[in-house]
Amino acid sequence: MKRKVSVKVVMLMVSLMVVLSAPIMARAAKEAQLASLQVNARMAVMQGPSGFGTVALNRDGGRIDETTSVEVSVYPSPNEVIARLANGELDFAALPTNVAANLYAKGVKVKVAAVTGEGMLMFLTNDATITELDDLAGRKISIPGAGSTPDQMTRILITALGYDSQTDVELDYSIAAPAQLAQMLIAGRIDLAVLPEPFVSMARRSSDKIIPLLDVQALWSALTGTGNYPMTVVVVSDAFVAAHPESVATILNAIKDSVEWVNSNPAEAGKMIEEAGIMKAAMAEPAIPYCNLVFRTAKESYDSMDTYLKVLYGFDFASVGGAVPDATFYLDF
Repeated sequence: MKRKVSVKVVMLMVSLMVVLSAPIMARAAKEAQLASLQVNARMAVMQGPSGFGTVALNRDGGRIDETTSVEVSVYPSPNEVIARLANGELDFAALPTNVAANLYAKGVKVKVAAVTGEGMLMFLTNDATITELDDLAGRKISIPGAGSTPDQMTRILITALGYDSQTDVELDYSIAAPAQLAQMLIAGRIDLAVLPEPFVSMARRSSDKIIPLLDVQALWSALTGTGNYPMTVVVVSDAFVAAHPESVATILNAIKDSVEWVNSNPAEAGKMIEEAGIMKAAMAEPAIPYCNLVFRTAKESYDSMDTYLKVLYGFDFASVGGAVPDATFYLDF
């Protein structure tokens, strides 16, 4: 009799253990399944406004949902980003539009996924005698970097205004860093410069003698009959699109949300921008409203990008890699 009771007790305990362990086993199975579905995307941005719109991706350690996360790395210039994209070490990157076109022309397997930043350049002067475009004749215009977007746009617009950039004006590239160029303008050591944000805002806050002579974006719009031009794009590797098509849409939606959050929360975003090593918060926060951070898919931006790249090609075909990219350059999402 005692033996029968003991057997019943053991059977009851075993049944109880099975019932209690079932949720644990189910949870373990779910965790194993989720682990097998994990997608960790590697993204690069550069120091400066092109990286501003992505900082909200870091709010939860890069995690977007149960299966998707993005690791954002910050680099000082495009060179290392280009090398890592070419080597397959990156899945996403934020780049100047013409740099992306050059990569594509060289056979690097990437596609433009979205435009995340539009033009934000300004001709600034501290010389009270320079009040209109006619006053540019014979002047020296300081530009941060030969071949840069400020350089390309300056040469295009100077030519469109009827000036010969070889004889009518002097284009000076002796100061490549926009921060240093802004300081030279503030100190009165140069008279005229083309600067991007946030250095436009910094210069104007630092001296009431500095005034905007020309809004590059407004002139571009007037000359081309289009809106602002696409200055920064996000590219994605073909390999990542092929391996994780569902995750591409998820990550792009997260980038869109991040851009919107940064635009709506400049103070908090400025702190995160500094924490990420992109730029000091004191510079980033006041400039965010003027940085033209946007999110438009490649399909939505096709016309503006095609126009921009065709103008660059017509002015200097090497600036886009020798050819205007065809439709396969654009992610069809």
